[in-house]
Amino acid sequence: MLRTRTRLIVAPVAAAAVALTLAAYQAGATEPTDGSSHSGAAGAAPCLSGLDVLIGDLDGDSYPDRIGNRGLDGTKTTVEWGNADGSFGDKQEINDLVGAGNDETATAAVADFQNDGVLDLVVNIVEPSGGDDPSTARLSEYRPGPLKRADLSSGETQKLDIDKHGEVRTLGIARYDEPVGNPDDFPDLVMVNYAGDGVLERSVRLSQADGTPGAFSREADDKYGDWGTPAEPPSMPNDGWKQFYEPCS
Repeated sequence: MLRTRTRLIVAPVAAAAVALTLAAYQAGATEPTDGSSHSGAAGAAPCLSGLDVLIGDLDGDSYPDRIGNRGLDGTKTTVEWGNADGSFGDKQEINDLVGAGNDETATAAVADFQNDGVLDLVVNIVEPSGGDDPSTARLSEYRPGPLKRADLSSGETQKLDIDKHGEVRTLGIARYDEPVGNPDDFPDLVMVNYAGDGVLERSVRLSQADGTPGAFSREADDKYGDWGTPAEPPSMPNDGWKQFYEPCS
């Protein structure tokens, strides 16, 4: 009898957990405050379900989606699309969603870069170098949300220069000060690039006044960058999401 009773209470407990997550997410509902031109419906403010899981609206349907970032370096990003009842669909890998080839690696950073309630995506696709010279990315883009479920495409895609100074190995967000007029309430980009000849470099792209990622800045890299080797790589901030988003519960 005990075994039967234990199984019977699992479904209600799981349903309650989903309902709590949805309620916590909806409690942070907000409207755009920065004049953003995003065409999706403004959802609730994104929130954290653990250090490496972000709950927020990625496709603009006002239902929370679940984005995983195991390892916190952008190389294992996953998406679970949200349903009207607060549940989530199957976990999908970023490589599959953006159409990376078998020999390619997709690195991603997800955040509400423009603070309008809809999550955005920065993605880099490259075939990793097997030698001393870095590979050139096939694609380096900023994709403002809402994004299409089929391929994470955006109607307002912008090309980025994050591949111009090396091969992107890891990608994330951080909160930096404002040495060059960077608005401190918008996420900044941080990455580790393979510069060639066994050198790894940490580089940043500070957000612009509208929240979109900016271009390469020597001043910013001199202040926030670092370098190392594969044996001792430069560190990446592991609290980027935590700097901007509260726990869901």
